[in-house]
Formats: sequence, structure tokens, C-alpha cells
Amino acid sequence: MTKQEQVKAIFIEEAGEIIEKLDIDIIRFEENSCDFNLLNEIFRGVHTLKGNANAFGFTRLGEFVHHFEDVLDHYRSTQDSIEEHNLELFVGSVDVIKEVMTCELDVIDQLPESYAECLEKIKTLLSLKKGKGVVVVEASDNAPLLNDLASEFGLDCYDQYESLVEKSIQVHQAIQTEGFNLYKIDLTLDNDCYKRGFDYTLFLKNLAEKANSMESFFNMQNVPTFDTFRSDENSITQVSVVVLTPLSLEDVEEFFEYLFDNEYRVTFIAPQVVAEVTVAAKAEVVTKAEVVANTQPTKAVATAVKESDASNGATQKSTIRIDTFKLDELFDSVGELVIAQNFIAQNEKIRSIEDESINRAIETLSKITKRIQDRVMSLRMVAIKDTFDKMKRVIRDTSKKTGKEVQLIVQGEETEIDKTMIDSLSDPLIHIIRNAIDHGLEADAAERVRAGKNVEGKITLKAFHKSGSIVISVSDDGRGINKDKVLSKAIERGVISGDENLTDSQIFGLIMQPGFSTADTISDLSGRGVGLDVVKTSIEKLRGKIEIDSKEGEGTTFSMVLPLTLAIIDGMLVRTSEEIYIIPTLSVVESFRPEQEIVHIVKGKGEFVSLRGQYIPIIRLSDVFTLETQRIEPWEGILVCVETDAGRIAIMVDELIGRQQVVIKTLGKSLAKLKEISGGAILGNGDIALILNIDALRPLIEATHV
Repeated sequence: MTKQEQVKAIFIEEAGEIIEKLDIDIIRFEENSCDFNLLNEIFRGVHTLKGNANAFGFTRLGEFVHHFEDVLDHYRSTQDSIEEHNLELFVGSVDVIKEVMTCELDVIDQLPESYAECLEKIKTLLSLKKGKGVVVVEASDNAPLLNDLASEFGLDCYDQYESLVEKSIQVHQAIQTEGFNLYKIDLTLDNDCYKRGFDYTLFLKNLAEKANSMESFFNMQNVPTFDTFRSDENSITQVSVVVLTPLSLEDVEEFFEYLFDNEYRVTFIAPQVVAEVTVAAKAEVVTKAEVVANTQPTKAVATAVKESDASNGATQKSTIRIDTFKLDELFDSVGELVIAQNFIAQNEKIRSIEDESINRAIETLSKITKRIQDRVMSLRMVAIKDTFDKMKRVIRDTSKKTGKEVQLIVQGEETEIDKTMIDSLSDPLIHIIRNAIDHGLEADAAERVRAGKNVEGKITLKAFHKSGSIVISVSDDGRGINKDKVLSKAIERGVISGDENLTDSQIFGLIMQPGFSTADTISDLSGRGVGLDVVKTSIEKLRGKIEIDSKEGEGTTFSMVLPLTLAIIDGMLVRTSEEIYIIPTLSVVESFRPEQEIVHIVKGKGEFVSLRGQYIPIIRLSDVFTLETQRIEPWEGILVCVETDAGRIAIMVDELIGRQQVVIKTLGKSLAKLKEISGGAILGNGDIALILNIDALRPLIEATHV
């Protein structure tokens, strides 16, 4: 990869992060349109995106965000209240930015249909806000449509130019601290300065590197129209710069030593004599200064703001961007370290040595290894807050599309989860939330009122830890699931035969079967029989499971139970015929040695155990994996009751070894074809244990018992 390609890859990654943040911030701003600090955040994101997009030739994206930036700049400068329909335009503009970015990356010539319409609305809004009529420019078929520089950057009059410079001086005097000097630099440049090899923007860039704060103003009154514009002649003959820097007057003048004496003048501005103020008052002055600086309508070419060294040392945090592939490699290495440490700790020869120093060293090694493992795991853990913030947009759009008023309640957004799992959670959450609003909540406000509920429906997003797992739930206060309707529909479709003794949870779980739907009407959001089966598949890939709890007339809760990380699993170690297997603890209900009288053999269907009124099929691991072992009766062994998608089964094993966290290892291509096995793990004594795929064992019962 060339340097150019590397830089472009960084831009694409950063642009994705900016757009993702814009999507979140614009919804927050829609909820509180008086928060101009948030508007400034949105403006900065759009401004950064504009510069980067143009730099890499994404001109269509650059043009759109350029005009969007102008509108945002107007509102943040004037702090005018934003009308509701304009807020809708802002949200739609972020959608267009996302779509255009996709077109640019995929080199698609066809722009989104909403691009031209949204861009025209932005231009019209800007013209109205500036008190100008909408200017229609007619261009010939062969001539490109270009903006006039004078109208794009120009000031209305020279007095306004001088006023802004004076205001900037006052602002910088207010924030001036000891050790920093304030200067006003006036550049009066000839129109041949380019021909002499001088670009004054380079002077400003070099000066900015030594400045604490710098603001520049360009008098654009003499910029000619495009027809008479010449790129080799300088048309901006007057530039004023206000700079706060620790440099002396002589040092500042050195930056312009290659210009003629009549082309520049550096003026020292004396500090403002003010009474001593409190820290709070100083903070207020800085805040006001930022607001004043943001009100300028010019485009400052060179602006640099640097924090003082003392301030940086006290508050600034240092971060570094690391490729997740490197983190994965580090995590794998730590996994190997844990295995090696367990091997040492459980080695019989080492344990037989009765030496206190050796035992102390092994114990210390164990503590250090555990600490390293926890630290490395924390590197991959991120708060689920950003994912929940993204869902606000989904709820907003679905609410408007269905015409239902929805209130979002978020709980536990600081709960941390593995980064690799976060990336895979968005789609399942979107499906569940859309289903909750479109299918879960009542059809209209009148139906909710008749049910004695508020007109506004409630959707609750919640994340919390439970028994070593992460639970992410989506709850609604809607109509709930009609259990009888689900059951009859499942029998009608042949999903179940009708003679099964299913629990409420198992009945609710039937709605996640492919093609299953109880919706009376079909919409583009739910009711097509797709969506929830996608959720089930996605969560299973993360080695999690979905639990559904519903009360008719009160609401429904979908809970996604996930492991803390994809690299480590908490499992129950069992032994069958000298082979060790691992059953994921998340699936285990209980383990027991059955009494003889509760074990039954049904002709043609195999062995069953009666557990609290429910007949649970028994599956022998020795039969599944064709192990040579002496066949014993179920009451002579141990049964591990586990929960699968199709109901509970009892796995018969010879011995329970214990519960342990193990590092998952992928299997080779030959073993990967075994659906009954989801992976492997190396135990502390060096033995290899296979991790069972519980859901794949249930179909084996019917196959072996027929």
C-alpha cells in the first residue's frame, strides 16, 4: 500500500467515525435545539468532513457538506431559534451525507434521489436567512456551474471588516495570560506577489505553529468575478491577523522578512488593564470570546489554537489508534500465557516438589497472569452507550413512519462489552426495536387509551451484568404476545406437532422461526416473517441466546444474553469415556443423578427423564461421537439439563469435572464440518477439550431414535 493509499484509508476510517457521530448528535440536537454547544460539535464535524472530502477528490460530498456547513454556521453565529421543519432538513442532510459517502467510496455515478432536493432546500434556507432572494444561475451545457469567490467569501463593507478585527483584538485581550504577547499584523500585498514566489498563506501557517491563538481576516472586496479572475495575480490585497504568541516583536517580524517593508506591519497590542477576576469569571470570558469569534462571516484561512504546556500537562489525555488485528494477536498471546501458567500450576511433577519458594513463585505468576489477562480484556471493552445512541435514530424514524408517539428510556448505557460484539449488535437491535414499535405497541393512541395507558408508548433499552454474562433487553409497554395465537399459528405451519408440552418461554420463542409471523397486516417494517429469525441467527453467532418474556396487554421484553467476550467462554467440563467436553454454562439449567423411576423408554423415540412434570429426551455423548465405552443406565450416570432452541435436552455424561473459563481455539477445516462442535480449548494439563454446540444436538435425538 502506497503512502497515498494509507492516508486515504485513514481518511475513510475517520470520515466514517465523523458521520457516525453526526448521526447521533443530530438526534440529540433535535431533542434540544437550544444546545448550541452541540450545534458547534456538529459544525466542527461537518467542517472537518468538508476539508478532507475535497482533499481526496470526493467533490460531490464536499459540495454538499460545504453548503450544509454554511447553514450550520449561520445558526451557531446568530443563535437564532431553529424551526421544526428546518430541524427535519438537518436530519435529512445527515442521511444524504451518509448516502453520498457510500456513492463516493463505491465510485457510483448516480447520486441519491434526495441529494439535489436536499441541497436546493439548504441553499434556499441560507438565502432566506441572509435576507437575499434565491439566485438562479443559468449555465450553458458546456460551462461548469461555479460559485463566485466574491459572493462566497466577501464582506458587505469595509467597516464590517475593521469592526471584526477590533472585536477579535478585544477577545484576545480578554483571554491573554502572562507570558503571551498580542500582535496585530496588517498585510498590504501587491498583485504580483505570486509572481515573485511568495504565498502569504505559508507565512501564516508557519506563524500559527508558534501561536497560542490566531485569527485572520481577508478583505474580499476587490476579488474580481470569475470571468476576469486570474490565478497568477493576487486579488486579496489586504489581510489582517490577530495573534497571541509568546514570541517577541522581532521574532514575529522574521516570518515576513521576505516581503517588502510596505507590504507588512506588525503592531504590538498592550494588555488590557483589568482587575483580578476569579477562575469562574475567566472561564466566562473565554466562553464569550469563543462565541464572538464564531460570529465572523469570513473564512479564516489560518487558525491555530494551542493549549499552554501547563494546561496540557494537567488535563490532556494521550490516546493512540491501534489496529484491532494487533489487539486480537495480543489477546491470543495472553491466552497462550494463561494456558502455560495453568500447565505449570497443575503439573503433577511440579506440585510434588515441597518447596515454599516454588509455591510462592507459582502463586505470584498466577496473580500476574490474571492481572495481564484482565488488562488486555479491558482494551477490547467499550461502553454500549454509542450503540444505544444509534438506536435513538431508529426509534425516531420508526415512530414517524408508523405515526406512533414513542418515549425512549435508556438504562445501563455505561455497561461495557467486547468491541467485536458491539459491531455485530446493531442489526439485531434494529430488528427488535422496529418490531417492538410497529408490532408490539398498540395500533393507535385510541387503542392505548382504551387499554388505560398513556398515549405515548414506552421503549426501554437496558444493559446489565448477570451471572457472568451481559444482558441487553428491549422492552415495550404494548399489547404483548398472544400465546394462543402463536401456538395455533405454529401448529398450522407445521413448526410443532401440537402434542408437545411447551413452556411459555418456548412458545414465545416460536416467533423467531424463519417465516413465522402473527401480524394481520404486512408493512415494510414488520409482519413479513423476516427479522426476528435474523436476530436469532446473529445472536447465536455471538454464542448468545434470546429470552422472551411477555404478558398480554402489558408488554414484551426481548433479552439478549451474551458472553462477556468472544475469546473466552465460561464452561462446564464433563467427562465421557475418558474424553473431556465443555458445555457452555450459559446453556446449562441444572445437573443431577436421576432416580430410576423417573427414567422412561418410549418405543421408537428413545430415553426420557421426567423432570417436574416435563418429559426431557436423553442424549448420550458416547452415541453422538461413537465412543467405545461400557453402556450404563441413565440412573448410573449424570444428566446435564440444557436449554436449546427447540426445547430442553438432558446430556448423559460419566463425570462432572467442574466449571472453568477457557480460551476458545478454532478448529481445522476437517473438524469445522462437525456441527456438534463449536470449537476447542487447551486445558491446564495440556489436554484438548471440545466445546459442544448444544443447539445441534437436539436434531440428533430424532435421527437416532427413529
